[in-house]
Amino acid sequence: MLLEKFTPATRGALLLITGISIFGFSDNLTMLVSDQVSVGQFHFSRSLIAMFMVFGLGRVFGLSVIPKYWKPILIRTFFMVTSMLLYFGVMPMMPIAEAGAGLFTSPIFVLIFSSIFFKERIGWRRIVAVILGSCGVLLVLQPGANGFTFYQIMPIMAGACYALGSIITYRYLREESPLAILMSFIVSIGLCGFLMTTVLTVFPIAPDLVEQAPFLFKGWQSVDGSFWLWMLIIAVLATTALSLMTRAYQLAQTSYAAIFEYAYLISVGLFSWLFWGIVPNYLSVIGIFLIIFAGVIIVLAPQKPIEEPLYTAV
Repeated sequence: MLLEKFTPATRGALLLITGISIFGFSDNLTMLVSDQVSVGQFHFSRSLIAMFMVFGLGRVFGLSVIPKYWKPILIRTFFMVTSMLLYFGVMPMMPIAEAGAGLFTSPIFVLIFSSIFFKERIGWRRIVAVILGSCGVLLVLQPGANGFTFYQIMPIMAGACYALGSIITYRYLREESPLAILMSFIVSIGLCGFLMTTVLTVFPIAPDLVEQAPFLFKGWQSVDGSFWLWMLIIAVLATTALSLMTRAYQLAQTSYAAIFEYAYLISVGLFSWLFWGIVPNYLSVIGIFLIIFAGVIIVLAPQKPIEEPLYTAV
């Protein structure tokens, strides 16, 4: 294979850039179905397809899809599912690149949470990174006279939850099967989507709230064949992207590979412009670059290796 000519680190970087760019493409396709269903029905439908694909990958590559370490898996899954529900829920209400910038504040939250919960020391470079990233968030969200709205804060909350899930993955699940981690997430977000949509169907939200954010608050909706065709495409793309990213993190050190996740902001912004003609204003663009720069500083700043033992099953 052509990739075999490169070093493992370079192969990991190429795979990660490819995978995260596919995500930028597939996330833009969400807009094709967001006017038909709610975020819960979207995730339930995607999970129905994706879990069969992950099971098939497990059979092909001989990897388990059943977790060994249930406690950290469940905690990680809770935060990751919450993150994705918040992120996808706000997509139809703001430019995707700006929502993505909120999600990718996660390295800033990783730094803050690691300091609070694990007493990691923060050097001056990382303090500067937090300040730059915070300024970037303000430029992206541009709060008016009334301050932040709940919908503006949602992608930031998604970034915080994503950070907590990432910390748990790195500290306690390094020996877990990647497909088991992925399957747990897919099944859980599908079940949450099912429950959310069922509750909103049985106990409908006030019409004015549904009108403000239909993708968040709609109940079950009838769908046609075109919906399932798009969901099949989205599920295939998402599963392919996650598989490439999983392999990337097996080849390259996390501190090196994580930088390339910021290709998502470029990818999602490019396809948002090509598909929908959405172009962030110049302040948002400056804010996005500040968030990227802050993340790069955080990843490259010197840090002590983690000394805690890996989580062991009981």
